[in-house]
Amino acid sequence: MRTILLAFTILIASCNNDNMNKKEIQLGTVPITTSSEEAKNHFEKARFLVQNGIQGNPTEHYEKAIELDSTFVRMYNFISIYSPDDSIKRSNHKLAKKYMHLVSKEEQIMVEASEYRFKTPDDNTEEKLFDLTKMCPSDKYLYHTICFLLFRKNPKLAIGAGENAIKLDKDYGSGYNILGYAYINNNELAKAENAFDNFIRCEPKNGNPYDSKADLMLQLGKYKEALALKQKAYELDSSFDWIPEEIVDIKAKIDSLENE
Repeated sequence: MRTILLAFTILIASCNNDNMNKKEIQLGTVPITTSSEEAKNHFEKARFLVQNGIQGNPTEHYEKAIELDSTFVRMYNFISIYSPDDSIKRSNHKLAKKYMHLVSKEEQIMVEASEYRFKTPDDNTEEKLFDLTKMCPSDKYLYHTICFLLFRKNPKLAIGAGENAIKLDKDYGSGYNILGYAYINNNELAKAENAFDNFIRCEPKNGNPYDSKADLMLQLGKYKEALALKQKAYELDSSFDWIPEEIVDIKAKIDSLENE
């Protein structure tokens, strides 16, 4: 009897996953396949923290999501893309590959794109992910991922993806942020400033938009503006522990210029 009940529970969970996936596919977004709605919530919280540059604790959400669903391919894939640590990237990619047969075709393509990226690190086109946007044209997060992956390697191509993200949602703060850095790398500094101003508009209580704009002001030689922005960023988020040293350096630069 217990075996029958377990099988029935798995069947119901599978049906629920299929229904959720169909709904997301109809909306033109990449499905998030998981047996746990709570795990999905942790995924979405982690994605918000990471993409917005908020110094919360995405690792806690990673761990809780995976504890709730050990076959959570989308979570493993997300970590493999956004983690700054290469060994963490690779270990999570292996887990995403291990369970990818359990998820939607769209999610499988994301894993395949990561596999290609590991095997061909010099590629700067993200062709597989751009092909996926044809299947999921309304997924702003997918466009953000492409922009994130390309903003250094191919800023012009990254800009196309980033602009699509904010077209889909004019209040998508982190979309403006990564787009701003793509503009900087493409030497479109006025557009970068406008993007960071929009990031501030979308996330006025987040320290990261002010820090991003400050970096641009430093590049433009506008040190007093950069100083005010760095101070605002640190006031909003004291976990940005690199800022106090930057503030000291900026003040020294301002004093040096005024004493010339």
